[in-house]
Amino acid sequence: MISPDRKSEFKKTFDVEDGRRRRTETTINLRKDKKSEGLAKRRARGLVTPAIPSSLDHTSSAHQPSVNTHSSKKIYTAEDIPALSQMLSQTNVGDATLLEVAQGFRKVMSVENNPPVDAVLASGVVPALVQMLTLVDKPEIQFEAAWALTNIASTEKTNVVVEAGAIPYFVQLLSSPSAEVREQSAWCLGNIAGDGTGSRDIVLAAGGMTPLIQNIMKPASNSLFSNCVWTLSNFCRGKPKPDLAQVAPAVPILAEILKGDNISAKVDALWALSYISDGDDECIQTVLDAGVANALIAILEGDAANMITPALRTVGNIVSGNDVQTQAILDAGFMLRVKSLLNNPKV
Repeated sequence: MISPDRKSEFKKTFDVEDGRRRRTETTINLRKDKKSEGLAKRRARGLVTPAIPSSLDHTSSAHQPSVNTHSSKKIYTAEDIPALSQMLSQTNVGDATLLEVAQGFRKVMSVENNPPVDAVLASGVVPALVQMLTLVDKPEIQFEAAWALTNIASTEKTNVVVEAGAIPYFVQLLSSPSAEVREQSAWCLGNIAGDGTGSRDIVLAAGGMTPLIQNIMKPASNSLFSNCVWTLSNFCRGKPKPDLAQVAPAVPILAEILKGDNISAKVDALWALSYISDGDDECIQTVLDAGVANALIAILEGDAANMITPALRTVGNIVSGNDVQTQAILDAGFMLRVKSLLNNPKV
């Protein structure tokens, strides 16, 4: 239920800055609701590539090099870490050994509960995994190394991956010929950006936004599309906010996603729009210029709380702007939805 203070902020009778301060205070519970806002990090226990989405322009992956993601059935546990580390210390380590090591550490870190991240880091394998990302003619090794690093970055030890210099390589791999490598790289960058604003800003400064958008515009698979949109949401997330110039190119793409039928991508896109619009009038206008007002109001007509929450938050951000921006939401039919929103127990 919307609080009385929150309702009053739809009016223009108060100081704008004070309204924004109170809006921040009254939305703090939304920011704590990880189920609504989405996880900042994800650990990859499996990777699938279902059908390509139809909501955006795309190219076929038929002529793209693919990675054989069917790994050996051998089960690795924390007890195998010393042996895997020993394999790397051999002279003239071949491709098969590198692949086995990367797969082994990936599987060790893929356990559902309490992955042994401290033991993995103590083995000193992270620099080696980062170096494997540079093997441009060995996409299978790149993929497994990226997957292992993704799982490390999903823990509280994300900074180790950052400090090992992995970010520039992952940004480069967003343009890899292999769709699987691109997807895993986007996933890891999403985990890194989700760790905090410092890491997020390093990713953005490294040029991560442009190739990420390219993967969203022309996705090789629905899985890649969804993961890239989730990563994009993390690129926009957090305070202090990223510079508007860094995230503005993504706004038209986010608006286009709202027209599609990929629910998880739409939820992530809505949260990204809520982050971007949570600022001054320039931020709000950037979102409005993408033509999202009608789409936001249409979402408020539905009963999907996971979409209504970020859509309503974005609408609240917009009406805290100037009179013209508020009028854009009113013209889209917001007042016709107020009664149903007030009676919606999920909002």
